[in-house]
Amino acid sequence: MPGLRFVDNVLFDLDGTLVDSSRTIVDAIEHALNTLDVAPGGVQVERLIGQPLYDIFMKTYGLPRERALQAIDVYREHYDRLNQSGTRVYDGVREGLAGLRAEGYGLYIATVKPTPIADKVLLDLGLRKHFNGVAGASMGPERRDKQRIIAWALNKFDLDPNTSLMVGDRDQDVEGARGNGLASVAVHYGFGQAEELRRAQPDHTADCFQDVVRLVLGEPVEDKAVEAGNHRGLIE
Repeated sequence: MPGLRFVDNVLFDLDGTLVDSSRTIVDAIEHALNTLDVAPGGVQVERLIGQPLYDIFMKTYGLPRERALQAIDVYREHYDRLNQSGTRVYDGVREGLAGLRAEGYGLYIATVKPTPIADKVLLDLGLRKHFNGVAGASMGPERRDKQRIIAWALNKFDLDPNTSLMVGDRDQDVEGARGNGLASVAVHYGFGQAEELRRAQPDHTADCFQDVVRLVLGEPVEDKAVEAGNHRGLIE
């Protein structure tokens, strides 16, 4: 198979990588804060996207555990009612996923969204058919960090980290991949900040989803991480 050497399976983050869910997520977070009468405190909510809800409500807004769990319940009820009304699929994603499947790659989701919620989002947006499996956070706070979610995905779907690739838009995607022995691609069009991704030191970078596909297939792409000296040497 051409492309990134030894890669048979590609794990994708969801929010900020495949879909722009910013309007939906921000609306649901603000609704939860208003319902629980919590002051936003000047926090730029968009910068929180991609973090586990438990950490958002406990660490960012300082809620005690029980109030944080209550806020999560309110968030999820409102998010479900919105039914992806503020979410759009990034350009090139549908065609790109279909093309990778046609080339024989195994495609999986690894997201901080709980598995059943991620499944519903993919179904609502017509993307679920492209994926061999979906691995997300637990409904409670037990499995919420990206490294544990990726590890769970590898175990659940019996994937070899040496032949798997993680694609995401936040530093936690890159660090979670590294912690599990996977190569990583960081996308610049999502919710992660440029400096955040630079510090995370992904193996490869992509400016659009079409670049992700080109990287996997081994087609020419301006890969900034490669230009800077990719220590993994994964491009054939």
